[in-house]
Amino acid sequence: MSTIICYCSNVTEQEIVDAIDNGAKSLSDIKAVTGACTLGRCKELHPKGT
Repeated sequence: MSTIICYCSNVTEQEIVDAIDNGAKSLSDIKAVTGACTLGRCKELHPKGT
C-alpha cells in the first residue's frame, strides 16, 4: 500500500513517482497527470487535520 500524499484527490506517493518516471518534470506536470493539489481540501480531509 502506497502512502497517500494528496488527500483531496486521493493521490498516492507511487502515483507521483510514476508520473515522474513517465516524464513529469515539474509540479505543474505532476498536478496535470495525477490531479494532486487541485481541490485544495487536503487539510480538511487528512485524518489528522494537517
